[in-house]
Parts: sequence; C-alpha cells; structure tokens
Amino acid sequence: MRRLAAAVFVLCAWAAAPAAPIPRDRLDAERVVGTWRMTLGAQGQTDTHLELDFYQSGKMVIRQGRPNGVQSVYEGRYRMYGNQLPYEVKQGTRLKAETLTVTKLTATELVIVDPDGLKEEFVRVQKDTKK
Repeated sequence: MRRLAAAVFVLCAWAAAPAAPIPRDRLDAERVVGTWRMTLGAQGQTDTHLELDFYQSGKMVIRQGRPNGVQSVYEGRYRMYGNQLPYEVKQGTRLKAETLTVTKLTATELVIVDPDGLKEEFVRVQKDTKK
C-alpha cells in the first residue's frame, strides 16, 4: 500500500512540474512567421502596399503593389538570430542581401531597422480562414 501511495505521489509531482521554458530566439523565430503589412515606411509613407510573408521553412516572399496596379513579387530566404533577421531576395537578375534588426516583435506588430538606420513598421495580416 505504501508503494502504491509513493508511486501516486511521484506521478502527481511529475505531472505538476513545469515544462522547460522555450528559448527566446526560437520563440521570436516562430512569432515572425506569417504575413505582415507595412503601415509606416522608412520615409514616413503610409500607403506602401507592401507585404512580407515569412514561412516556417525559412522562405520569404515580398509583395509590393505599384501605383499602376501591377504587383511585384520577390522570393528569397531568411533566418532569425536573436533580434537579427538576415535575408536575401532575388530582384530580377540582382540578389539583395542585408540584415535587418528587429526592434519590436509582438503577436500583432513588427518593427525593423535596416543597416542604414531606416525604420519600417508592420502589422500582422489575419488570413481569412472561411472558404
């Protein structure tokens, strides 16, 4: 009977033990995944028509609407190291590569600063799941 009571106690203590915390780097890397719409551009513009898509696999897609209605799409790769977000995107025949600094990352907001110190702000786009 004592062994049964001891086994039940150990089982309950193990089940109540807290899980190991998720490392911040991994949490941020998971949090950046999704679609982000620019709300404030580097020159203060608010009508940028620019979206960033970050995928769990490391794929990145930039969609930029033009005034004439044409949308440019650029694909590339990214990684997240702490608050650093290095990426490379092919734009025509040119490869653009730089490291952005993430100054704010929440469930709904993303603020990045490029190597020249230009700040851009984004909000998460909620995809419509009703189809």
